[in-house]
Amino acid sequence: MSGISLSILALGFSLGFVHAMDADHVMAVSALSNRHRDNGKKRGIAANLALTLRHCSHWALGHGAVLLLSAGVVFGLGLSLPASLGHFAELAVGVVLVVIGGSLLWQLRRERVVVLRHKHQHEHGELEHVHLVKSSTVDDACPNSSNSTKHSAMPAAKAHTPVMVGALHGLAGSAPALALVPLINDMALLSALLYVLVFSCSVLLGMVVFGLGLGSVQSYLAQRHSNLFDLFRQALGAATVVFGAVWFVQAL
Repeated sequence: MSGISLSILALGFSLGFVHAMDADHVMAVSALSNRHRDNGKKRGIAANLALTLRHCSHWALGHGAVLLLSAGVVFGLGLSLPASLGHFAELAVGVVLVVIGGSLLWQLRRERVVVLRHKHQHEHGELEHVHLVKSSTVDDACPNSSNSTKHSAMPAAKAHTPVMVGALHGLAGSAPALALVPLINDMALLSALLYVLVFSCSVLLGMVVFGLGLGSVQSYLAQRHSNLFDLFRQALGAATVVFGAVWFVQAL
C-alpha cells in the first residue's frame, strides 16, 4: 500500500468519525432509541445501553450500505448520481426527523396514562374494573393486570427503522459527496470501495462511541432520576421535530 493510499484511508477514517456526529444523525438516532415504552425504567443498565447501541449500529449499517452501493455505481459502472436524488433525500431527512420526533412525543403521551383492567370478587359475583393510571405504576401496583399498551418485544418494523433512516442519510447529498471526494483522481474500483468501507467503519465507530455516551446518560437518569429522564425524552422529541422542520425548510 503506497503512502498516498494510506493517507487517503486515514483521511476517510477521520472524515467518517466526524461525519457520524452530524447534528441530523445524532438527533435521529437519539430519538429512535427513546421511542419504546418506559425505555430504561424497567430494564437494567446493561440492557438499556445495549438497546441504544443497537439503534446506533443499525443506523450506521444502513448508512454504510448505501455509500458502498453509491461507490459501486459511480466507480464500477461509470454512472453519476442525479442531483435530484440527493435533493429529494435532503427533504426526506427533514420529514423523517419530524415524524420520528412526533412519534416519540406521542409515545410519551401514551406512557403517561394507560387503561388498567382488573377483577374483584364481590358479594354478587366477580366484577371487572377499569382505571386510568400512570403507566410507570402499573407493573408495581398490579403485576397480573391487563395493560393494553404493554409489549415485551420490539416490533420488527421498529427494529428495521434505524437501518432505513441510516440509508436515507446515506442518500442525502452531503454524505456521498463527503465520502467520495478523494476518489475523483481515477482511483481503481477496489481502492474506491476500500476507501468507502473504511469511511463507513469509522462512521460505525463514531456512532458506537456516541451510543455509549448517550446510553450511559440515559441509564443513569432512568435508574436514579426518572422524572428528569421523562423530561429529557420530552425535550428530545420536541427538539427533533423543530430541527427536522428547520432542516426541511432549508433544503427547499
